[in-house]
Amino acid sequence: KEVDAALVCVAKAKPGPKFFRELGDKVCDIFNKVLLQFFVEPQTGLQIAFKMLDADGNEQVEKKEFFKLQRIIGKEDDLKAAGDETILRGTELDSCGVNTVLLVHFFGKQGKEKLRFSEFFRFMENLQTEVQEMEFIKFSKGLSFMRKEDFAAWLLYFTDEENNEIYWQNVRDRIEAGENISLEEFKTFCKFTNNLEDFSIAMQMFTVANRPVKRAEFKRAVKVATGQDLSDNVLDTIFKIFDLDGDDCLSHSEFLGVLRNRIHRGLRVPQQQGIQGFWKCVKKESIKEVKELWKQTGKSPF
Repeated sequence: KEVDAALVCVAKAKPGPKFFRELGDKVCDIFNKVLLQFFVEPQTGLQIAFKMLDADGNEQVEKKEFFKLQRIIGKEDDLKAAGDETILRGTELDSCGVNTVLLVHFFGKQGKEKLRFSEFFRFMENLQTEVQEMEFIKFSKGLSFMRKEDFAAWLLYFTDEENNEIYWQNVRDRIEAGENISLEEFKTFCKFTNNLEDFSIAMQMFTVANRPVKRAEFKRAVKVATGQDLSDNVLDTIFKIFDLDGDDCLSHSEFLGVLRNRIHRGLRVPQQQGIQGFWKCVKKESIKEVKELWKQTGKSPF
């Protein structure tokens, strides 16, 4: 009954940045597992996965293709643990008409509607905005601004780095009481954290490998990765927290490790790290889908 009631709520719900808050906790719990899988992946990776499935170029997918999308962006270790046969059986079960709250929202009660790329990305943007606003409210304790100490608490909440105590000592020594970060600054920084792999590539272009990063280089890389400028206020806060030796530079590899823990919100499974691991997984699963399509149609999809 609870699931049926949730399906009715979702069918009536209007998309937007307050979608999940309006649905309530019980419905949101049903969304969690699948949404987390999409939430932590770079948008560029999702776009490529969508295009691999879009054989006719109409920029939309059917319900059965959506399951393939989940397989493509699934974590490599999960794929290995389950095995191809298990994954295929799971896909067959999903395709047999078993409805979930998320599927009803995307494809309707009958599962006959199609999901446009633009609608999916708008949904994910709204989801990210909603999560950002909820986390801001929590860590700012309901205020319209976030103290920099609270911003540090948000950053380091899921981190178990060996330098954690040093980071907190930096907060105590370098950040003065009364210094704050606005909601808009917070959202811009969150957009940056959602584009970490693009930022990592940009840093490799701008700096010599493993060399500490200066403020100007860091800010430029953020601009390249997100298209937005990181405010000097936030930039100053980041360097005050993560500059370990006081030379006004920071190790971007260690900093990226902290942020990856942050965006996975403590639910990350150990796996091959970085963009190489992600693209290896995308390539492996995409080739499988192309071969499957080729086998079904008897001709090359290209």
